[in-house]
Amino acid sequence: GRWRHFASITSPLTLLASSDDLKRAQKLLKEYQEGVGEGRKAWGHEDQYGVWKAKQCEKCSPTDTGEPVPLPFRLSAFVPTNLVIVAGMLMPNPSLKSVIFWQWANQSLNVAVNYSNANKSISMSTGEIASAYAAATVASCSIAVGLSQLVPRLRVSPAARSLLGKLVPFAAVASAGCVNIGLMRWKEMRDAGISVFPPSDPKTGHPNNEVLGKSSIAGTYAVGQTAASRVLTNIPTLILPPIIITLLEKRGAFKGPNGRRLSTVTNLGLIGVSLLVFLPPAIAAFPSRASIDPKKLEKQFHDLPYKTVEFSKGL
Repeated sequence: GRWRHFASITSPLTLLASSDDLKRAQKLLKEYQEGVGEGRKAWGHEDQYGVWKAKQCEKCSPTDTGEPVPLPFRLSAFVPTNLVIVAGMLMPNPSLKSVIFWQWANQSLNVAVNYSNANKSISMSTGEIASAYAAATVASCSIAVGLSQLVPRLRVSPAARSLLGKLVPFAAVASAGCVNIGLMRWKEMRDAGISVFPPSDPKTGHPNNEVLGKSSIAGTYAVGQTAASRVLTNIPTLILPPIIITLLEKRGAFKGPNGRRLSTVTNLGLIGVSLLVFLPPAIAAFPSRASIDPKKLEKQFHDLPYKTVEFSKGL
């Protein structure tokens, strides 16, 4: 179902697909859908395997435009790019410069990913993107630095203080992530809204891309669901590894001359596994093409002859 769909989207296996590969895949899928729909062509086993491969490539493109996403900002690149950043944020006893640098690096990546995978039915100017980027970066750095200064002053046990210090990156990233998405996509919630479509074909499941109008209410749902899924993504990645590392440290797992190196390798392994295992279900918590009762939208949609309409959430 949805989990399997997003597992294939986030799979690093599609990283090698170029923009030309993606366009060829889209062309093949269009021919396949038209051929099967009109019964003009019998597709053999090799043809169907080619279609399956094309579907994997097509998932590198947002559903509402079909334009390929730049390689570093595809969801299939989420694991390798975030592995480096999360490892940097979870380094023990970071300096103030280190905290600021890794929060800046994370928000820089987030802005690029959010923009590349957002609903494309409305556009943003360079100034709007720069403002969102600056605000999210300031928010994340302020929260991270503030909590880093606060935790050492708390009157708790050394073990609790150590654990709380390791959870600072999650608090900063989760808070700033919501700010980032909200600022990058504020037009969807206020001015223009996003495109609303008729329901998908119940027999084939193919989406109907006829635009019924624009809805800021649908945009609010889309942005809220995206922000929630990003927080869910950060929970296992930035919380589980620090907790497990702390428990292992208590049991003396990292003592000896190679203890620090072993701790680093274990931490990287835990981060990588968390990203691979928990990213698909976090994104799959909400469908990329969501359904909603048209009566929950603006009045212009209330008299439509559909029980539900659809909108693209973005990723």
